[in-house]
Parts: sequence; structure tokens; C-alpha cells
Amino acid sequence: MEEKVRPTVRGRLTLNSPIDKAWLLLLMRNFKDAVEYAHSLMRKSIPEREIVKLLTSRILNNAHYSHSALQRAKLYREQRYLKLKKPQLYSVGKGMENGNRNIRLHSTDRVMIKIPSATGRHRWITAGVRFGRRYLPIIEELVNGGIPYGAGVYLKDGRLELHVSIPLELYADRLRKTRERVKPAGHIASFDFNPDRICMVIVNRRGEILDIKSVYFPEVTSHGFPKEKARGLRLKGLVELVDYAWHHGVTDYVVEKLSKPKKKTGSKSGNRKVSRFAVREYLTHLKVLIPRYGGKLHLVNPAYASVDAIPLSRRLGLDVHTTSAYLLAIRALKSMNNHQHL
Repeated sequence: MEEKVRPTVRGRLTLNSPIDKAWLLLLMRNFKDAVEYAHSLMRKSIPEREIVKLLTSRILNNAHYSHSALQRAKLYREQRYLKLKKPQLYSVGKGMENGNRNIRLHSTDRVMIKIPSATGRHRWITAGVRFGRRYLPIIEELVNGGIPYGAGVYLKDGRLELHVSIPLELYADRLRKTRERVKPAGHIASFDFNPDRICMVIVNRRGEILDIKSVYFPEVTSHGFPKEKARGLRLKGLVELVDYAWHHGVTDYVVEKLSKPKKKTGSKSGNRKVSRFAVREYLTHLKVLIPRYGGKLHLVNPAYASVDAIPLSRRLGLDVHTTSAYLLAIRALKSMNNHQHL
């Protein structure tokens, strides 16, 4: 089964009660300990059901938080030892329980967080949350729609943040509806995918460059960076680029027929980047995204595109990756024109 990857929307969390904040921070510390404990139990090949029971009885007093801690621990399964730096809290989405069982969006500016108790008398604390204006329609959909969403609380620069994992289809659809689109002009958007960036070029039907835009996420190639978080960053960047292209008159989207590159002997850094280069993720997400924007996906043979891009990049004043995307667009345009003349 193909794993569902979801973009993340972040909001600033505020608690007026010092007591509520103390309870939340204690729960976050306990959850961090539970993730580390789950990781050590996984390394000992303890069955998942037993791990959840142990986390519930010894640390978290809540089976769903325990299940969520196990899911977080799986992100680090390739590491031999896990020591998290900061407290954290996460709850996997539940569609039948208002979207989430333990961290529940009450409105676009309020969230309720369950504080478990060993006595079974769990209590809820209410916190304020502030999201960016462009994401409010998405959050409102989650509040009213009963759609499952993951939610977590994290510390960043001394402040609390709420992270909400959004279903891809909802994210793309609602983000598109929040802005007016220009009249479809039949432009072409072409992409060059790399482990730490996505480069996009928009051209018209005459092959003239109209716009270029790139998103960067260099942290995903660093040692020990969680795979799930890397997927989320890549997906979010891809959605932003497709949405940008749609609002600039693009109807056709071009990508190369990619296969996972071979590892380079003796290059640890290169191998790490290759392992992060989730080619199938990009293509899978585009196949979902582009139809929702009423566009068409074109797969183009990338043979020698990288080689030809080197001298051309100097003439165009662009980097090699952006130039590669431009060359793919020209190849796709020639193919489209040939089909029109048949």
C-alpha cells in the first residue's frame, strides 16, 4: 500500500493559564520519553501491540498517544540510538472522532488538547492558535468536515507551535480556491527535481521563458533527518509550485521520466542525497495534484538534458537545474507541436 504523505500547516500556540502550560509541557516531556522508549523496544523486536501496552502503562496513560509515539519512533527506525533534543507531542488522526482523538481543532483559532491521567479521569485544556490567513479555509474544513488529520505540539525558539498534517487533496483544493486564477493561457511549467530543491520554469507556446521559481529544503539531506518530515517538505514545496503555476495560466506540466540514480562509490554525502531522492514521491504527487488543477502531465525523455544544460546555462544566466527544466519544456513543446500537425 502506498504511504500517504501530507503537507503540514503550522500555527502559533498560546495558553493563558500557567497551570495548563505546565501540564502540557509535562505531557510533551513524557511523550518524548515514550518515543525514545518505543524506539529501544523496536530495536529489540518487541511486537507493536506490546510496545503500545508498555508505553500506556508506564508513561502516557493513553493508548492513542502511545500508538502515536510508536509511529513517531518508526521515523527513526534506521538509527541505532535515539535521543530527542526537545519535548514534543503528536496524535495520529481519527476520522470517526472529529478528525483527531487527542488534539482536536475546536475552531480556526482554538484547539483542545487531552491531558491523560493514570486514574482515567482525563482532562482537556484549551489553547489559542494562530494560523496564516491563507490557511484558514483549510483549517475550517478540518473543523467542520470530520476529516482525519494528524496534529502535534512542538517547541521552536522558546514558543509553542501547533503542526497540523493536511490531506493532500484538501490542501491543494482549498489553497486553489483561496485565490483568483488568471485566465488559462496554455503555458507550460517544467520541473527539475533534486534531493534538496525543485526548480520550475514557465514558458509560453513559443518557448519563451515567462517565469522561474524554485523551492529549497537543504536540511532533508542532513544526517538523521526524519524521512517523513522530508517527504512533507518536498510535498509542500511541490504543491506551492503547482499552485503558483496554475495561477499564472499554466495548463501543461512537464517532468522527466526519472529512475532512482545509482549510488556513487566512495561518496557518503552523495549516497545520502541519493537515498533522499524520492523520485516516485514527486511523480505520484503530481499525478494526484495536476488533475485537480485541470492540467495535463507530460513525461519527457531526459537523455543528455543535464549535459546540454551546462553550456546553455551560461548563455541564459540561469543555474544548471533551472536550465535543465527549460530544456525539458522545449522538448515537450516540440512533441506537442508534432502531435498537432499529425
